[in-house]
Amino acid sequence: MLNRRVTSGLMVGFLFVTFGAPLFSADWNQWRGGERSGVDLSSPELVDALPQRGVKPVWYVIEDDLPAAAASGWSSPVVSGEFVYLFTHKKTQTSQGKLPPLKFPYLPPEKRVGMTDEEYAEYEVNRRDEQETRAKGFRFDEYVYCLNRKNGKLEWVNEHSSVYTRFAQSGSPTVVNDKLFVMSAGRTARAVNTRTGETQWAVKVPGEFRDQYLQSSFAIEGDLAIVLCDGLYALNVNTGELVWEYEVEAKRNIHCSPVIWKSDAGARVICNVAEGMTVCLDVQSGTLVWEVESGAGNATPIIAGDKLLLYGQSRKSGLVCYGLSQTTPDELWRFNGAADSGSSPVALNDLVFVQGDRRLACVALDTGKTKWQTMLDLNRPRYTSLIAADNKVFYAFDGLLAFAAKDKYQPLMQAKINREGVLADEAAFRKLLGINELEKTAEGQKEAELVMRKEFGNGPLVCTTPAISDGFMYIRLKRGIACYDLRK
Repeated sequence: MLNRRVTSGLMVGFLFVTFGAPLFSADWNQWRGGERSGVDLSSPELVDALPQRGVKPVWYVIEDDLPAAAASGWSSPVVSGEFVYLFTHKKTQTSQGKLPPLKFPYLPPEKRVGMTDEEYAEYEVNRRDEQETRAKGFRFDEYVYCLNRKNGKLEWVNEHSSVYTRFAQSGSPTVVNDKLFVMSAGRTARAVNTRTGETQWAVKVPGEFRDQYLQSSFAIEGDLAIVLCDGLYALNVNTGELVWEYEVEAKRNIHCSPVIWKSDAGARVICNVAEGMTVCLDVQSGTLVWEVESGAGNATPIIAGDKLLLYGQSRKSGLVCYGLSQTTPDELWRFNGAADSGSSPVALNDLVFVQGDRRLACVALDTGKTKWQTMLDLNRPRYTSLIAADNKVFYAFDGLLAFAAKDKYQPLMQAKINREGVLADEAAFRKLLGINELEKTAEGQKEAELVMRKEFGNGPLVCTTPAISDGFMYIRLKRGIACYDLRK
């Protein structure tokens, strides 16, 4: 099911740099790391720039069951102890013959021009009905993979039959002690033994299910596993028993992952639960402590000391900072220079770094004052979140961008990943492939585009976020997952 790519026959012309085997001390055991902040605070020193000739992966695994995001979901890898974990899906046609063309394909916003809200709502009903009918000719399965952190060797696979959803479930696993928690399709929460890969319990979370997909990742506090599934639900980590629920009325699903705030009054869970609404609940009882109309959406909240950072899906909402409190928090500042459907920022060195609208921005944590902004040379960057380690911020989309966590923009690498998993600055690839020469003519520009598309068609999987731990970065690619040693 999983094939480890042999890396000896890589592109001629690169002098690959490799380092020693991983030494484990820190975990990235859940979506956005141990504190769900996107920052590895215990990182060793990392390289300030890639070697001129690039870096080959420590290991690179080709996942035959993951041909594309639409087929397997956008779960990000997590790292715990000696292992890397990944949650994926597979859709297999069981009916005979070729399916007829779609009468109601998905319409992106630009193709809805001229449609009234009522007309588009009716179109969506027809689209969902058509998709559910077509789904009867397919089989759906879910997989949790456990890979050896040193070499990418497959240790075990947990496989379950699944049900149709509009998109594959994409919540990243959460690993605590010997248990892995994941939200499956059909509103089914599962706990898996991390040593054996056996399912310990599977519980259907209350609520109706049609074809929704969910991206929330469990937050663990004590003996409770808390997840957003329309509302917030707390399950006993040992049995899956429902301990409490917080119901929410929402027009559409929010895919935010909850975070734990260790307040002086006890543990609190904070999460965006509906369009523009953020709540703070007591962890043990699920009772409401406060709620605020923040404008935030799918982005995961960030707790930075005594401050709470929430990121919205529109410029009007922007990035907002609140002072954490046991009562309704006060808004301290709001930055309206960027917005994104699901990307989460990082806070480091009294600065906040955020991406959205094809730009990166840095603002002061205390005041929200803009320090710098720069445009991203990308088509449609969405959902993928920033992460940080060793005072460096990373963003993986078409490739891997790194810049210094400073109040002035200082790019460190603008790298691409080729079909063999090699990580190198784009300039090195362009020189090796002769792209600069090709682009001097109109005809050559077309050829250059084809060459680049072929060479870099297996870059980072859009909408996923890398994991970084102990100086090693784990990036999910369009067809696989690769581990890179970024230590100095």
